[in-house]
Amino acid sequence: MATNRGSIGHFVTLKALASVGLKSEDVQWRFLPPAEAKLALSTGAVDAWATWEPYTALAETGGHARVLVSGRGLWSGLSFLAATDTALRDKRAVLLDFAQRAARAQRWASQHPAEFGDTLARIIGISADAARLQFERRQTRWQTIDAAVVAEQQRTADFYFDAGLIRQRLDTKSTFDTGFALSS
Repeated sequence: MATNRGSIGHFVTLKALASVGLKSEDVQWRFLPPAEAKLALSTGAVDAWATWEPYTALAETGGHARVLVSGRGLWSGLSFLAATDTALRDKRAVLLDFAQRAARAQRWASQHPAEFGDTLARIIGISADAARLQFERRQTRWQTIDAAVVAEQQRTADFYFDAGLIRQRLDTKSTFDTGFALSS
């Protein structure tokens, strides 16, 4: 199994293994960055690759692989915008404006998947088919950080600790700012 140590691919693989009663020790791991893992899979040096979009879409549309397990139901699928404490203190209005603009752009992209996919393909240098596939699967939406989001991230941190990927327990509550109300 090829993946980046501590990546979402690693996390989803550990969750998938646990869901069928297997442990990390039941897999022979090769910790590689995505480009090396893709090459290892396509040359047969590894049997499987645990990765994320757009790499999944690239492998599928390129005829290199097929999806065995999706992360749906195994993890929250959440991503976050991050800022320093200084920026939160001194540039809060600018950050809120940026977050609102990003949310509007996401809504536009969701309403225009073909145009967005074509543009994304040109920007990141992948095929339009792969760009559209990964974008359609993401189904990104913006949501306000609330107690449920923080609790989900705490479960993720606890899982990483229990799996030995981090050395100390984390309290995720202090890493979130709930003052950015956004709608999807």
